[in-house]
Amino acid sequence: MNKRASVMHRRLAAIPYADVAGYVRLMNADEAGTLALLDFRREIMDRHITQYGGRTANTAGDSILAEFPSVVDAVQCAVGIQERIAAANEETPKDRRLTFRIGVHVGEVMVRDGDMFGDGVNIAARMEKLAQPGLVCLSGTAYNYVSRVLPLAFDDLGTQLVKNLDVPVRAYLAHPSDHPRSRALPPVHRRSEFNLGRRFHTILNHALVDVTKPEGLTLVEPAVLASLHDAPNIDERRLAERIGIDLPSAQRMVRHLELLGFVRRTPGKHGRDLRLLSLSPEGLELYARLYPAILAVRDRVMAALSERERETLQDLLARVINANELRSDRRSD
Repeated sequence: MNKRASVMHRRLAAIPYADVAGYVRLMNADEAGTLALLDFRREIMDRHITQYGGRTANTAGDSILAEFPSVVDAVQCAVGIQERIAAANEETPKDRRLTFRIGVHVGEVMVRDGDMFGDGVNIAARMEKLAQPGLVCLSGTAYNYVSRVLPLAFDDLGTQLVKNLDVPVRAYLAHPSDHPRSRALPPVHRRSEFNLGRRFHTILNHALVDVTKPEGLTLVEPAVLASLHDAPNIDERRLAERIGIDLPSAQRMVRHLELLGFVRRTPGKHGRDLRLLSLSPEGLELYARLYPAILAVRDRVMAALSERERETLQDLLARVINANELRSDRRSD
């Protein structure tokens, strides 16, 4: 019987290419120890690749080629790998540490039996050679997708000649922003959801203050504006239910927003009172300005998560909130 021929497929992909810096020197010094460390580091890489929705395509020696449907996920994975390997290296003598260079490109690849080939792979490999050990180098195409989305700093390396490619490729070195980087959370935080929740709450508060403080708003008042935008002409009790706060707090916020001119009262049924709330023209204008700013805050805070992971986190948080609020309601009955 004739062996069935392999089929070649073409598709667009985000392509990270990783290689060990100084691999030959490390192997010459201690072949067995280097191979054992490489196995441990590949376990880290494999976990991250799977976590961010990618797959490992090719492995040869000390190199790893992966494929992702999303370039944002690919770059987050690459940066996360570098951070985790840097943390692991702290427990290894300096002269024995395995440090990776990673290149990322977005382009068309050819796939046969799971292995990838083509110019897209060639460019990713060239970006890897340009990366400093421990960092990630992006092609101009990959940079255009992620530069406004991920909280990274970029060094423009200019145009680079790529082997077997006539057109030069622009390259960017990606590294964490100037803010201090935490390599790993303290063990006490990893063991306690309360500590994790406290730190996450602090991050969210700081991010929201940057948006609300210039407008003279409290952290919850954007939720009041959003509720009245989505459901105008509701009373204070219904507003409190929609945003999940007690009635006195909702009343205080409404009074504050009324003083600022963002909320107004409209006549109730038969025009007998002025209990129903809606946004004023100024409130509508403010909401239109705040909404994209808050979305940008969300994307910045959650940049380390894929869309699927964001949805999972939202679902888990909603379940925790619902369960605890249900218990609270039962106690108050």
